[in-house]
Amino acid sequence: MIRILTLLAILVIPGLFDTALAKSPLRAGTFEVTNSFNRRAQAEKGKMPAQRMWVHSAVAVADAIIDSDCDILGIHDVCDSIAGRREDVKPLIDYIRERGGDYDWLVLSNSNPNYPLEGDMANGDGIIWRSSRFELRDYGINWLSGIYDKPGRDKSLKYGGPKASFTWVRLYDKTCGKELVFASATVNGPTQYDHGEKVVYHEINVANCRNLINMLKDEIVPKGMPSIIAINSHNAPSHEGYKVLTSSVWFDVHDTLHEEGSLDEDSNKVKDTCNSPDESKLQGGRPDHILVDGFDIVSYAVLRKKFATNDGSLHYPALHFPVVADLKL
Repeated sequence: MIRILTLLAILVIPGLFDTALAKSPLRAGTFEVTNSFNRRAQAEKGKMPAQRMWVHSAVAVADAIIDSDCDILGIHDVCDSIAGRREDVKPLIDYIRERGGDYDWLVLSNSNPNYPLEGDMANGDGIIWRSSRFELRDYGINWLSGIYDKPGRDKSLKYGGPKASFTWVRLYDKTCGKELVFASATVNGPTQYDHGEKVVYHEINVANCRNLINMLKDEIVPKGMPSIIAINSHNAPSHEGYKVLTSSVWFDVHDTLHEEGSLDEDSNKVKDTCNSPDESKLQGGRPDHILVDGFDIVSYAVLRKKFATNDGSLHYPALHFPVVADLKL
C-alpha cells in the first residue's frame, strides 16, 4: 500500500521525484599527479627520492585515487607516460582498474590540433569518473589560446602557449537522472628566469582564467546545468586570476565553507595542497581548487597521506595532494 501511494504521489505531484533525487551525494576531486619528466629531473638532481619517479610511484598514485573515493576527479600534469602513450608504459587507468577501481577516464592530446585528437601529452589534463555511475554524453578539449579549437580567436601571445588547454566532459548521472559538466584545467602561464628567479607571467595567467570561464559559460555548459571545474591554477586568493575565476557563477568550495564558518579545523588552519620534492614539508599554499555551480556544498578536504611505492616504502604519490569536495546534486 505504501509503495502504491508513493508511486501515485510521484505521478500526481509534478517535480516530487526530481526533488527527491536532486540531493544525491557526489564526491568531486582535483589531483595534480606530477608529470614523469619532472619526477625524473628532481630525482636525478637528488632532490626527490627515486621511489617517487613515475616508474616506481604509479601504483601509489592509483591507490591514492582509489582511496580518495571520488565519483569524478580532474587530474593535471598528465604526460605521455601517465597517459600510456609511450611504448611499453601502462596508462594510469590500467593501474587503477587492476587495483579494483571502478573508473573510466578521458585524456586527450594537448599538442595536436587535429581531430580525432591523437598525439603527445605534455602537461595535459584528464578526467576520471566512476563507470558504474556515469554515462559519457559529450567531451572535448579547448585551447585557452583559442588558436586550434576556434578560428578567429585572438592569437596574441598574452593568451599563453599553444598547449595551454582544458578538457571537459558532459556526463549523465544515473543516480539522479541528470547531466553535469566537469572541466579539468591548468591555467598557469609560461615562465622565464629573471636574475635567476623563476617568474610567472601573471597577465597570461589572468587571460587564461578569463578564457576558461568565458568558454565554459558561452560554449560548453548549457544554461542551468550543474558544473564543476577542477583546476590547478597556482593563484593566490589576492591574485587577479583567482578573482576572475571566483567572480563568475562558480564558487570555490574551500572559500564558501570558510565564509559560512563550516570548514573543518584542519582545512581552516592548513591550506597547503602540495609538498616539497623531498617530502619534508608542505609548500605552495592552495594552488588546487574545486569550483562548483548548481551544487550544495557539504565538505572539503586535502588528503595528505602516503602510499606504498614499488619497493613497499611509503611516499606521497605526487608533489600535490588529492583535494576532494563532498557535494549534493
